[in-house]
Amino acid sequence: MARVVVVGGGLGGLAVAARLAKNGHQVTLVERATRLGGQITRRTGVGPAEGFQWDAGPAEMTLPTTIRDLFRKSGRPLERVLDLHLVTDPRRHVFSDGTVLDLPTQSRADQRRALSETLGAATADAWEATVDGLTATWELLRTRVLEVPFAGARRLGPRALRRLAFGTSLSTFAGRALPDPRARRVLEYTAVGVGSEPRLAPALTAVHAYVERTFGLWRCPGGFARLADALADRVRERGVDLRLGSAVVAIETNEAAVTGVRLSDGSRLAAEVVVCDIDVRDVVSRLSPSAPRALRRAARRLRPGRALRLVHLGLRGEAEDLPHETVVHGAEATVVVRAPRDPALAPPGHRAVTLVVPDGALAGEDVLRWLARYGVDLRDRVAVRLDDESRPWGPTWRGPWRGLGVARNATPVRGLFLVGDTAHPGPGVPAVLLGAAATVRMIDETFGRPPR
Repeated sequence: MARVVVVGGGLGGLAVAARLAKNGHQVTLVERATRLGGQITRRTGVGPAEGFQWDAGPAEMTLPTTIRDLFRKSGRPLERVLDLHLVTDPRRHVFSDGTVLDLPTQSRADQRRALSETLGAATADAWEATVDGLTATWELLRTRVLEVPFAGARRLGPRALRRLAFGTSLSTFAGRALPDPRARRVLEYTAVGVGSEPRLAPALTAVHAYVERTFGLWRCPGGFARLADALADRVRERGVDLRLGSAVVAIETNEAAVTGVRLSDGSRLAAEVVVCDIDVRDVVSRLSPSAPRALRRAARRLRPGRALRLVHLGLRGEAEDLPHETVVHGAEATVVVRAPRDPALAPPGHRAVTLVVPDGALAGEDVLRWLARYGVDLRDRVAVRLDDESRPWGPTWRGPWRGLGVARNATPVRGLFLVGDTAHPGPGVPAVLLGAAATVRMIDETFGRPPR
């Protein structure tokens, strides 16, 4: 049995803590905030906004097996704790030329039908061939990058790199595969939606279109933050020692291995394993006596994504004309309208809506006025408006040759591991969960899984 300290109570930290505690390790989780969940959080209305609730971080996920596997291997299965619902609404794409495409997120046949009716049979053929062709890309990524400890792109070999179109940008890939510029914007949304640029994102990011079509898009009734609540309950059930409102100011080592962490109150927690679910740049600054060169290089490689601003709206009426998600591909920016069909998120006769806006992209124009110019006019229906501060959501792609720049889960310091948005395989709910699972396997293999 190893003594484990998990630094940070975000999704990655909670996933690691739950799995390791179930495997018999002695786990302490230290979180500087007074709540768990990290970026998976909610905004709850007060005063005139009372009764409204909005997801203030991720609102949905694909690859539901990642969360089901976590709950199954840490205790009771997910189905006995929390509902996941498949999103059946199509995603609406609104283009600057006035075209409106309602594209189902799941079902090959339904996608083909929608594309044929709106963009023409030739575009439907090209889209179907492109997404079908990503099957082999997904299998390679799944088996050699996502579900295993990653040792770098060079270890994949020339054949695999060719399969991934390594060195080709998403914008170049989309331009070659899809003659219709509107279809290209749909494919490029996989990068744009998380603050990256298609010219800098690698072609392999197009695989998200295949993953979403194959495995669907899923949400939690009552808001996605309920997932964080369920995970917080799970780590408590597993006996994890929770230190909320405590900050780790130093990660102590004897140069070769971690020995523990020091907290802001001066106390010390001894440990053979420290798992950090915080920005790798913060890990480097807290390592004592100093961080190894490879870890410092990993921290320098990171580039923050474009900041996104959330505007939360409470609309009068059920707003039945709004699908679950609308993506407005404007000339100046891409703005997302999230409108889950969930009566638990709003008072009767109202609907909770969140706008995801790239910071500074609208040149000072109010987002509601900007949306109205593209035919999505919500202004007369707004009963409540709350604007959140802008913040970057994870690292961004640095170029098709240079990758995402996230650090590997295992560091050169024995016993020090990294999970979360700035560690392999990168940001996003499924990616963080996959990274956490791979990290737990490495810890069990290195430090032994206690006998039952």
